[in-house]
Amino acid sequence: MRRGSLARVVAHQMIVFVALLLIAIQLVIFVVIDKSIHVNALRKIHEEIQVGDRIFLRLLEDRSRRLVDSASILTSDFAFRQALMTGDSPTVASALANHGARISAEKMILVAPDQKVLADASAGVEAHIGRPFAFPELIAEAAEKGSASAIKALDGGVFQLVVVPVLAPVPVAWAVLGFRIDTTLAGELGLLTSLDVSFAAWRPGSGWEIVGSTMPFAPRGRLLGALAQYRPESLAAGLSDLSGEDYVVSVSSLATGPEGNVVAILQRSLADAVAQFASLRVTLLILAGLSLAGTIVGSLMIARSISRPVTALVAFARRLERGDYDQGPPETGADELGELATAFDNMRLAIFSREQQIKAMAYHDALTGLPNRALFNDRLNQAVGVARRLGHPVSVMLIDLNRFKEVNDTLGHHVGDLLLREVATRLRGALLRASDTVARLGGDEFAVLLPAATKEMAEDVARRILLSLEDPVSFEGRMLDVEGSIGFACFPEHADEMNVLMSRADAAMYYAKRRHLGAASFDARLKMEPEIDSRLSLSSELRQAIERNEFMLHYQPRLDLQDRSVRQVEALVRWQHPTHGFVFPAEFIPFGEQTGFIREITYWVMNRVFADVVRWRQQGLEVTASINFSVRDLLNAEIGEHVRELLTRHGAEPSWFVIEITESSIMDDPVRALETAAELRAMGFQLSIDDFGSGYSSLALIKKLPIAELKIDRSFIANMASDRDDLMIVRSVIDLAHNMGLRVVGEGVESAESLALLEELGCDVVQGYHIFKPVPFAEIQEWFALRGAEGQVAARQPGAGEGVT
Repeated sequence: MRRGSLARVVAHQMIVFVALLLIAIQLVIFVVIDKSIHVNALRKIHEEIQVGDRIFLRLLEDRSRRLVDSASILTSDFAFRQALMTGDSPTVASALANHGARISAEKMILVAPDQKVLADASAGVEAHIGRPFAFPELIAEAAEKGSASAIKALDGGVFQLVVVPVLAPVPVAWAVLGFRIDTTLAGELGLLTSLDVSFAAWRPGSGWEIVGSTMPFAPRGRLLGALAQYRPESLAAGLSDLSGEDYVVSVSSLATGPEGNVVAILQRSLADAVAQFASLRVTLLILAGLSLAGTIVGSLMIARSISRPVTALVAFARRLERGDYDQGPPETGADELGELATAFDNMRLAIFSREQQIKAMAYHDALTGLPNRALFNDRLNQAVGVARRLGHPVSVMLIDLNRFKEVNDTLGHHVGDLLLREVATRLRGALLRASDTVARLGGDEFAVLLPAATKEMAEDVARRILLSLEDPVSFEGRMLDVEGSIGFACFPEHADEMNVLMSRADAAMYYAKRRHLGAASFDARLKMEPEIDSRLSLSSELRQAIERNEFMLHYQPRLDLQDRSVRQVEALVRWQHPTHGFVFPAEFIPFGEQTGFIREITYWVMNRVFADVVRWRQQGLEVTASINFSVRDLLNAEIGEHVRELLTRHGAEPSWFVIEITESSIMDDPVRALETAAELRAMGFQLSIDDFGSGYSSLALIKKLPIAELKIDRSFIANMASDRDDLMIVRSVIDLAHNMGLRVVGEGVESAESLALLEELGCDVVQGYHIFKPVPFAEIQEWFALRGAEGQVAARQPGAGEGVT
């Protein structure tokens, strides 16, 4: 009995010892894990604070850009600028107040060029009118960059101020809009950063003040008390004390100056972060109890209870590796393995979701959301296959927008993108059947697939599409016409193979575009495909034109209005095709741009012009020739070396030539364009901006170019006699150019009235058919030989019947 009792006591002692040892081990593990949770939570909070700080600054930048855009709407309003120019103060103040109310601005100030307040629509600040604007540095920044934004302490509050110029076309005033920094803004940014956001302002004499915060009242008071211990310049050094035990804090300075300092404080509660792991602590305690009970009951059962779900999770992971996402992980208990299974399941769903997104991106257009070319071709292939088996027709149509490139070139790509989205919406609305597909193939080209649709059904869809495109698209007060050319072909009537069907729809579309038909069905009798072949042939023959000596140069003289002499000519390239006859530059220059062969054409032109000008100079005629450069020429890294070689070969001086650059070529790559322009100017060439006013450039960019003259676009010259707006534009460009020390050339002078107006407005040089038309070298040489003397070439008086006509 005693031995049995002793054995039982020893057994009990062993069980107690093992149980106590296990409890001690579990306690140590729990303490270590709890400490690790706290350390990891703190590290995670610091990482979140760093990420949140970057997101916060990026959000403030985005908000600044949006506010600048909103303010620009006011300054671009014609009625507002007209009221400002005419001194209509009530209208100006009303416009300020109304626009500020629409965009929730609390400060609406108009500043004169002398930086004094012209108008202030803010409540209770009438006394500010006539005083100097409080932040002249913002006016200077806006003058340099086109706009300015900063956070400032003003009138007892903190505001994000936005400054944009009012242009007419030079700055005539500055619009200043202020948006209060308060709890509402802190709440918006807090939602986006997942942090507590506070804005604090320090003012001389009054100290710190919390102007907006997402924190509850009590923590906000503790934060203010901590801030009161520091001045702005010592706040960064005291950051660790400011953090305390409850929060991890990041401080960003938003504004400094004599009027006060503004900081943004991003905070994350340590207690909240650690609380996320409370369930893990509970789980650890449960596991500790289970492990203790399992030790008493038997390690074998515990091992088996663990090994089975682990084996099942390994099998599940291998299924994921094979790409099998249909079946979830095995059922497990509410322990670590259960959390692991849940994590595995979340991973399975996330991977499957991302793969679906990747497939959607691969088969849909990112801009419009329409199917892209790959998905359209796949559906067309399936539709043709089904139609071939069942004997059904299939119709396919291609749609190309007319003058879309003009929208991009004049209004910018962002407007073009808006136009494409609107067209996509209208095309979807024009299709009545769920089986029909509309896709964007690229650029401004769309396609429509009509399964089981006859030619008559396709014609009806084409009419609906054209009708849907009739209404113009409104953008910032502009009405943009949306017109398209549609070509369609039917299976099997026009082709029994997918690629041929698309090719013939494209031929019909081009036929409709050339003949302004709106829509056209493929018709072999009209020889539509040879037209496309002709375009391709023209593009390929362009490469052989120089070798065949098919290009020629014409020169158009320019009349100097000051002494009515002709000392300048513009070189214009022409193509005399052996079979097509005279090909206009508008027809072959785009092909040269697309293929890159425009560089060879430019080299040919420079070689000929250099030789002709040297010949004139040897004859005693001080003639200067203008040469047009394309965007490809400006982006050509070898253009400078090639020009130097030609100058050396002909013994020509760069000062004898003017390089004409279009606005659009500058905007394609401003950095490279400026580098090339600077290189040409350093060599001694004169630079000119061609077609000024027709592009989408900015005066800030034009100012950086080392140019000598501006050429006013012919579209303004042509109608200036009858269109008051064009006349005002021409007058403004001439005044602007002269103020910048530039020479002004008016091109496209077609009437005596236009010539008289340009002379009255002070234009320096003119050219156009009313004065001289472009002629071959032999004719201009003969004209110079008859009238040249000492480098001066006397010009005829317009209408006198002399000269080159």
